[in-house]
Amino acid sequence: MIPPQKVQKMLEPKNYLEKDPVFNADMLDALLTEGTKICYSEEDGVMLRIGEKGPYMISVKTEEAMKKTAKLIAEERYMAIIRPLKLIPQFFEEKGKPAEMMPCYQAAYLSGKRKPEAEIPGIEIRPLEKEHISFVCANYDDDERYIASRVEYGMLGAFDEEGNCAGFIGFHGEGAMGLLKVLPEYRRRGIGEALESRMINRRLAEGRIPYDHVVVGNEKSMCLQRKIGMELSEKIVTWVFTD
Repeated sequence: MIPPQKVQKMLEPKNYLEKDPVFNADMLDALLTEGTKICYSEEDGVMLRIGEKGPYMISVKTEEAMKKTAKLIAEERYMAIIRPLKLIPQFFEEKGKPAEMMPCYQAAYLSGKRKPEAEIPGIEIRPLEKEHISFVCANYDDDERYIASRVEYGMLGAFDEEGNCAGFIGFHGEGAMGLLKVLPEYRRRGIGEALESRMINRRLAEGRIPYDHVVVGNEKSMCLQRKIGMELSEKIVTWVFTD
């Protein structure tokens, strides 16, 4: 009789990710949601996947771990959020260079305290409806089907006294706050901060971690994140897209 092989159990991913909670905030939040798959979890790194077809999330500390996690991606077409930047070449060795890369800083709100929800004279903040999908698409430049899914999930809009939309915010599919836009004629009134504060509070009420990704070079967004009390990673996380 052949003795049964021992199955090595994965380590608890939080033990690795919590060593740098700002840098890994998106992955820590993913662990709090249903449908997140733990693909790899060892002392040298963690790899998760959001749902069946969502992006992969990778955080590792060695070249070997980066190659191992890259090999676990079977699809030719995929999205992934990879860190650290210095090990990206090892990922490309295994998977080939993607069509597009988007380096970002990660911002996370970790204090757990509710944000004050400032009232802005002449502005009402309320949920967007289906009728606003085309407006968001026209002002954010994204796929209509995707925007429709974000509105259904719960986007907020800021409206003036005549009912005109001055700005909006939502959540991306992987869980990051984003889709933030304030129209030029309404800027410098605190609308962006008011919108994001409400989204932070929503995430806190859900028992999750408020975070977002700030594209490297977007100094206006970096300033907003600091002003609102978000902590920013010193290191870069990189989105990769194959198409």
